[in-house]
Amino acid sequence: DLHFSDSTILIILTGLMYSQHADGMHEVSAEMKSPRGMVSDESSRSGVLVALQNNGQALQQVPAFKDDKELVLAAVRQQGLALQHASPVLQADVEVVLAAVKQNGLALRSASRTLRSDDGIILAAVMQNGLALEHARPSTCNGWAITVAAVMQCGSALQFAPSPLKDCIELVLLAVQQEPAALQHASLRVRNLLSAAIGSTEIFGDSDEVLASPTESTASELGSDAIESSDDSCAEMDF
Repeated sequence: DLHFSDSTILIILTGLMYSQHADGMHEVSAEMKSPRGMVSDESSRSGVLVALQNNGQALQQVPAFKDDKELVLAAVRQQGLALQHASPVLQADVEVVLAAVKQNGLALRSASRTLRSDDGIILAAVMQNGLALEHARPSTCNGWAITVAAVMQCGSALQFAPSPLKDCIELVLLAVQQEPAALQHASLRVRNLLSAAIGSTEIFGDSDEVLASPTESTASELGSDAIESSDDSCAEMDF
């Protein structure tokens, strides 16, 4: 009879988690609790690496490796949200966090407070998923550019813009062109102004109707003075 140690059995299970079989992918459900002393077992570590490359969220099941940068990188590159299972040290690591947000911008919420204020990290996150703006604390000097990038990726990201920017016609137009329903997140003044320009009597609130996406001529219909007076100060607003 063959006898296997707990460590060997663990590696067999994790290696099979997403193994390719002739009849397709078969997920193996297994508790991946790391036995005492396993961290130093290189064969076990290799098995975990294979598992994480196929299912990043499996990092949650191997807490003994949450400080292992190579393994955590493998996990977040496969599934950015696995960052939540990394150690605080690696949640503050630029390389790890950048890899995570490039795979899934919403991983920004698990980054350290410092990196959630890093404009480079934030930009990478919102370019992947504009809704990551909710977890960002951009600098004053780059806040406008980052918010623009966010709403261009996802119009609904407007809801997470600072209140003064929700009153900025240029930004709202960018958001609405991506997603008409984003108008509901604009200031009341801008909603009224755009509704009038587009020829709608509906103001977002209880209405279920969504305004049609404005055309390129919408800005001119609003009047150049209104646009210029609003937008000249947009980039200078504090975050």
